[in-house]
Amino acid sequence: MVWAGIGLSCAGCGLMSVMMELNTSVWVLEMQGHKLLGMALTLAIKLQIGVGIVLSVILFAAGFATRQRLIAGRLLHLVWSGISLLWTPVSIVMIFQQDAAMKRWLTLNPSDIMAKQPGAGINIGLMIGLTLTLAFSLFIFVWFMFIKKTKESFGPEPVKDYI
Repeated sequence: MVWAGIGLSCAGCGLMSVMMELNTSVWVLEMQGHKLLGMALTLAIKLQIGVGIVLSVILFAAGFATRQRLIAGRLLHLVWSGISLLWTPVSIVMIFQQDAAMKRWLTLNPSDIMAKQPGAGINIGLMIGLTLTLAFSLFIFVWFMFIKKTKESFGPEPVKDYI
């Protein structure tokens, strides 16, 4: 549920940037004559945000169902991990495409103030994506496919005595 909360928070920020078409500081820079084509919100970025929100909601529901010891938590975790394992390579390709667009923009606009900003490149994003997303998705897939297979493996029903 924590991982889903982080995903929803990040996707929420991404959704806000889509709604605002980046942010007002970008608008100000564009009004000052900067051509920020490399920073445009492409369909791929919008798709990333949308899939991220959907995956986060599925993972949150899976966590909640598992916390309640419901077998539906297993299915939701398997759905999430399956989509996540399939989506991550697609996401990495999109990261490379966005990086290529930024590099093209940097070569076309070397004197722009935005081109002079320091940047770490895509390596950090790829490492986080590969390490956290793939490793966690694979762990969840293995855990719920081979270990938590039955209702009994989820443990006893939680006590509903609230007094």
